[in-house]
Amino acid sequence: MKFFTKETKIGITAIIAIVIIYVGIILLKGLSLFSSDKVYTVVMDNVSGISISSDVLANGLKVGYVKAINYDEESQDLFVSLNIDPDFPIPSGTTVFVSKEMLGQAKLNLELGKYSSPLLSAGDTIYSTEATDLMSAAEDIIPEIQNLIPVINSILNSLNKLISDPALTATLSNLESTSANLKAMTKEINALMHKDVPQLLTSANQVMSNAETLTQNINQIDIASIANNANQTLANANNITNKLNTSLNSKDNTLGLLLNDNSLALHIDTTIINASLLLEDLRLHPKRYVHFSVFGKKEKEYKK
Repeated sequence: MKFFTKETKIGITAIIAIVIIYVGIILLKGLSLFSSDKVYTVVMDNVSGISISSDVLANGLKVGYVKAINYDEESQDLFVSLNIDPDFPIPSGTTVFVSKEMLGQAKLNLELGKYSSPLLSAGDTIYSTEATDLMSAAEDIIPEIQNLIPVINSILNSLNKLISDPALTATLSNLESTSANLKAMTKEINALMHKDVPQLLTSANQVMSNAETLTQNINQIDIASIANNANQTLANANNITNKLNTSLNSKDNTLGLLLNDNSLALHIDTTIINASLLLEDLRLHPKRYVHFSVFGKKEKEYKK
């Protein structure tokens, strides 16, 4: 009779397979079979997304995992047991907050207290705090985004209408033409700056030089002497004017007599009147003054 029957071998093989599977699952979860980790208790109100074997992080470093989650019916609190690396010190004042990833996985994060504080011992309680994570922020933003969607659609429709408007195409064409004109004008200005402007500057320099020479010549003119001569000339003119006025107002000279003596004017008037009468008599009686004969016969002497 054999010691191990066929059924015994099958049973032992099944037990070994179950043990291997269990150990493999534990190892894949990051748990240790024979662990000396320190266990701490966290009091939480909500463990959504947290499961056994969820990671426990401290400043991004994995320092442990969730060992168990228990519910107290009397206090209605949730107690989460954390297995923490015994070599990792946890100072008092440390709190725990939950962070969620995009796929919904939650992790516990230790917000360490001051290192100068006393260290917590295994079995001590750590209290949780609320923290704004990416998913929570996204949940708050999503309603606002939903409200903005109609506005964005309206803006996009307006932009589509504007883009399809022929006036926009014409405007862009005009802008292109204007840009080409500005480019051509810029080239002409550059050519002007390189060719004509230097000549203008040269001419301007020549004008300035001539003006400077003229200024120097003017400075050399004896303005004071010219002014003195002009003053002397004006004085002479004033003297002559005074003498002329004196002569016109005096009867000691011919011009003064002409202007101031009425008798000469009366004689002239009388002479003019007599001359007029003589001319009138000559017109009426020309024979008294002119004697002529075609045949040389003497006229009779006019008897007065």
